[in-house]
Order: sequence, then structure tokens, then C-alpha cells
Amino acid sequence: MFTSRRQLVRKSGKKGIDRFEFLQELVNEFYQSTSLDSQEQVLANLANFAYDPLNYHYLRELKVVELFLSGLQSRNPFFIEYSLKGICNLSNDPINQEIILKHDGFGTIKELLKSENPELVKHGLTTLIFLLSSASPSVSTSDLVTHIRFLQQNSENQNIKNLATIFLEESTIH
Repeated sequence: MFTSRRQLVRKSGKKGIDRFEFLQELVNEFYQSTSLDSQEQVLANLANFAYDPLNYHYLRELKVVELFLSGLQSRNPFFIEYSLKGICNLSNDPINQEIILKHDGFGTIKELLKSENPELVKHGLTTLIFLLSSASPSVSTSDLVTHIRFLQQNSENQNIKNLATIFLEESTIH
């Protein structure tokens, strides 16, 4: 995290805005809505809120990390993409890393690296880079390293090549 929770709370004032209630309303809307468009919009909003470390505690309390992990199993490409974006945004936090690994998010994310969708590959690689810092030896498996080397050497997308290089450099450190 780039700043402490205390510093972030101080920035938003004593009262701040009631983030928890707002996020809770979004989660409730996701589960109660019968409209796919509405669910997709809520999921995109939750993924955006996952970018702010001040929201991490609330998102954990509301089980949004688990919602994102579940979304990775969807047949809906939008759900998969925005769930992965949300996980990526949350994955720099050690507690969120534990949740992701505990619920086998690693295996699912590893599979998404084989996607034809470059956005999934980029967010998957970024998430795995963050997970390297979780001190879990299972993150840097030989089959994963082999696949990431393949991406580094063969991807036409320069961002993917760069992320693959970072992963490979970081995996030798950890």
C-alpha cells in the first residue's frame, strides 16, 4: 500500500463519506438485480472502488473479494474481465492476497493467462506480480514460469511482454 489506512482516513475527514453503506448498497444491488446490464454496471463500479485502499476493509467485510473470485467462473466475458480487474486492484494488499490464494484464485488467474483477450492477460500478470509478494511459494510454479516466458518472447502486445519480464525478474527474487 502506498499510504497507511490512518493517513487515508485523515484525508477524508472525521466523518468522511459513508463508504461502507454505499458499497453495501452496490453489493445488494448486484445480488438482487434481475437485470444483467445492472449487474455488469455494479460489478464495474465495485472493480473501480477496489482501486482505493481505503475501501479494502469494507470490500472484505462485504465479501467482494469472493464475489470477484466467483465472477471469474462466469460464462459472461464482462463478469470475468471486471472481476479480474477488481482482483487486480485488490491484490497489492497482504490480507486480500491471503483471501485470493485461500479461494484458489491463483489457479483461475493462471488459466486466464491463456486467454486471447489481452486485457485479461495484462490484469492476470499484474495480479500474479502482486501475489509474488505474498510469500506463497506456490505462486511461481514451473509451468507458470514456462508460460510467462512464452508470453514474454511471443506476445505481440508490448505491455504483456513488459509485465511478463517483471514477473520473471520478481519470481527469481522471491
